[in-house]
Amino acid sequence: MSQHINVALMTSGGLAPCLSSSIGHLIHYWSDALKDGKIAGLTIRCYRDGYKGVLIGDSFLVPEEEWPICCSLQDLGGSPIGNSRVKLTNVKDCLARGFVKEGNTPLETAAQQLLADKINVLHTIGGDDTNTQAAELSKYILEKHHGKIVV
Repeated sequence: MSQHINVALMTSGGLAPCLSSSIGHLIHYWSDALKDGKIAGLTIRCYRDGYKGVLIGDSFLVPEEEWPICCSLQDLGGSPIGNSRVKLTNVKDCLARGFVKEGNTPLETAAQQLLADKINVLHTIGGDDTNTQAAELSKYILEKHHGKIVV
């Protein structure tokens, strides 16, 4: 049975030519899945400035009427949603920069934000550090929150 899917996108690391293209492609992919009846509903959320946006809850929804024009992002470099080099495994840095409160971990703060936003799928777009952090977040969510989010 198909369901409503809440998709989130974020970019992280250095500004690379593929970031915008990936955003455009993923929005196109998910909107096609909705159009083809593979899912019953769709919400697309973008977190601003990578993992920082996830940690502080800074995001926006991409309006459905804008989905068809998002393919134009495939012709651009950089990231229209910003990115950062925040590491979820660097507790000291996240505390010092005010991204998490004392007594909380970045992994738990990120997991709680994704759960609060009812995210089903988080696409992390970036390089090796971005994907290493995504693996850590995925492992954490699987262990602590029964894998309720696909990262």
